[in-house]
Amino acid sequence: MRNGAMAEARVVSLYIGRMKDVEIDGRAERTAFVRTPATTPIQLGPTGIEGNEFGTGRRLGTPNHAIYLLNAEHYDYYENILGRAIAPGSFAENVTYQGPDETVLRMGDQLRIGTAVVELTLPRIPCYKMAHFFNADAGFPSLFSLSGRTGIYARVIKPGAIAPDDKIEIIRTDPVNALISELNVVLTGPSPSPDMVERVKASPALFDALRQQIDERMEMLGIDAEPQATTVRIADIRQESRDVVSVAFSMPAGTAQPPKPGQFITFGITDNNGAQHFRCYSLIEAPFANQNDDDSEIWHIAVRKQANQNGAFSVSSWIHENLKPGDLCAVYPPAGEFVLPDRLQGPVAFIAGGIGITPILAQIAALARQGYSAPVTLIYVAPDDESLPFLDALHLAAAKLPKFDLRIHLTRVKSLPDKAKPNWKLGHPDFVRDIAALGETDHVFICGPAGMIDAVRTIHTTLGRLTGYIHFELFANDGLTTSALTGIDSAQITIRSTGFSGTWNAEDGSLLNWIEARTDIRPNAACRSGMCRTCRADLIRGEVAYPPTVSPPPASSILLCCAHPASDLEIALPSSGR
Repeated sequence: MRNGAMAEARVVSLYIGRMKDVEIDGRAERTAFVRTPATTPIQLGPTGIEGNEFGTGRRLGTPNHAIYLLNAEHYDYYENILGRAIAPGSFAENVTYQGPDETVLRMGDQLRIGTAVVELTLPRIPCYKMAHFFNADAGFPSLFSLSGRTGIYARVIKPGAIAPDDKIEIIRTDPVNALISELNVVLTGPSPSPDMVERVKASPALFDALRQQIDERMEMLGIDAEPQATTVRIADIRQESRDVVSVAFSMPAGTAQPPKPGQFITFGITDNNGAQHFRCYSLIEAPFANQNDDDSEIWHIAVRKQANQNGAFSVSSWIHENLKPGDLCAVYPPAGEFVLPDRLQGPVAFIAGGIGITPILAQIAALARQGYSAPVTLIYVAPDDESLPFLDALHLAAAKLPKFDLRIHLTRVKSLPDKAKPNWKLGHPDFVRDIAALGETDHVFICGPAGMIDAVRTIHTTLGRLTGYIHFELFANDGLTTSALTGIDSAQITIRSTGFSGTWNAEDGSLLNWIEARTDIRPNAACRSGMCRTCRADLIRGEVAYPPTVSPPPASSILLCCAHPASDLEIALPSSGR
């Protein structure tokens, strides 16, 4: 099942690989591809299954291929492709199982299977032998990878026994880690997007040998993992509510990967003094229906006006007060993991707080274009009726969704306005009741303030729901708050290759601010909120702390815009940022 519940996950059958001599394309080969069913429990030791043999060396290490898991439903898919039945165990798996697959499970997920615990490492990357043993043409291994139904390798965390019909349960997961399906695209896809490459490489579970393999492949494909900005021209600006405007701009054809519903862009303006400022804004629509005569597309973002704390420059205020059609701005490619699953099925619930409606509007519009037939619920929370942008667009989408349930909650008014419909309510939603009413495998998408997201996530977890079915995105003010950081008050900072060394103090803010204030060095930096990763540098020595809203990069890297020292540091800047 592409999005199966882990509560249903179990072992279907077990297999052991034994070395055999075979002839493939006229050559003698020694391989363990052909598997033998195990009718008794298998014993999983520290480096793999006792008695299981490998026919070829493993560049990424045998321990990272200790056990191979394959979803049983993949057999149906490949039988349809080949037009014939496939014998159990034919994919050389060790465990055939029922439950979630590569589109739900992530790198680093730890599963308890029987008495053993394993950690997912990477997808199966097939070789030419697969075509031989399936009696298929030479392109079958490529089709296997392209389908995403690859199965998953794992390493051993705790040795133990695994038997048929044993329950499988996730005991640890981290949403910062990329999905196995995403890792598969980066490892085998013909043209993985720079954003996906960056997301995979930012996964804490990515081990060094796999990172090196990805880097080598990206170099071979000529793919630059660091995004580049595109200059765009503003086409239109419209007032959508009391404090929200929509900004339309013309994106030249072919300059960016097509955005997915729910993604954001990093948007840059040049103020009246010639200084550049960047912020991240969600796209209202994706993909885009409007196209110009020159094949460029009209993209839309929404910007809520917010005054910055302590009198700092407010990008959103500047956009509201100064930006006009014809102005030129900079846009970095779409990014973000707050997207709909590729094969979404069943009921889905959305929760939007204020301007958090923006990415959710794009997702609901996408479902409407598909004619999505399952129930779709939107809980839209705002302080008052003047803070409800895009209601008309929501009603248009609702007309195309046969089971759309819109609930509007106004939290800072004493009575409902005259225009209120029966689905409008006063006060905050009862999230406990709302989440409890959902099915265990219903996906929940939430975008809004941190407090609302924390509350919903806590309720979702308390009710025993799996983290793979809740998706969230925080929105922030123009200024990055750092009250949640757990750094230190003072640190000695050394910038390798520049000869600069100095003392950072907590009042200096981020390392990026400190570097720009103390030196003539101007590191690359775009969004300055930890999303675009443009300011990434190498961390040679020391430790840093990040706000809870930022997904940390790999331990060998540092995000200058939002990192605060937790010890003395030595860093190295990219050559373009010195």
